[in-house]
Amino acid sequence: MTAVFLVIGIVAIGYLLGSIPTAWIMMRLFKHQDLRQLGTGNVTSTAVIIHAGKLPGTLSLLGEILKTFLALFIAYLLVDELWAYLLMLVCAAVGEIWSIWLEGAGGRGQAIFVTGFLVLSPVPFMLAGLCFLLVFFTTKRLHLSNQVFHWVAPMMLMLANFFNPAMFGLGRHSWGYALAGAAFCALFFIKHRPETDDIIQSQAWGTYSR
Repeated sequence: MTAVFLVIGIVAIGYLLGSIPTAWIMMRLFKHQDLRQLGTGNVTSTAVIIHAGKLPGTLSLLGEILKTFLALFIAYLLVDELWAYLLMLVCAAVGEIWSIWLEGAGGRGQAIFVTGFLVLSPVPFMLAGLCFLLVFFTTKRLHLSNQVFHWVAPMMLMLANFFNPAMFGLGRHSWGYALAGAAFCALFFIKHRPETDDIIQSQAWGTYSR
């Protein structure tokens, strides 16, 4: 029974932490606007940078990173086991995507995905990131690069079962990284709309053909 309550607690804490809408808060503080009514409608740090500028966008991103570290720290205090870290991160991403404070609206959970796995499994995850950069700088197509990254990431994270140096103090070997990565990528494809990448790239870097 204790284990059941522990899992419920991790799920609840992760969701509530992730659901704190840092991007929405920064947009309201700096521009008094609702991100849900602008551009793609996604509540993300990228949207804050586009619509409010670098300073509020950077503060929003730092807030997302802080949420991720806080989630990992709480998981450490509660259990200090890999399953707890991964479950906490996935639940935080769900909270960010479907925030209770924004009536089910939210971002895409990517800052949590990136920050969390750069801590838990940095080398395999960075290999997936290199695939994103290679495709993007070759094709200049954000949508295609995003698609490739989210298909490749779980496969790269499978390497963590064999090779996962403890650069940040957590170097455990497990298939769990790949399973959690697949969950993150599934959330991305559920939430993602191709046209949002068109809008983001058009507003940030100019128009392009997808």
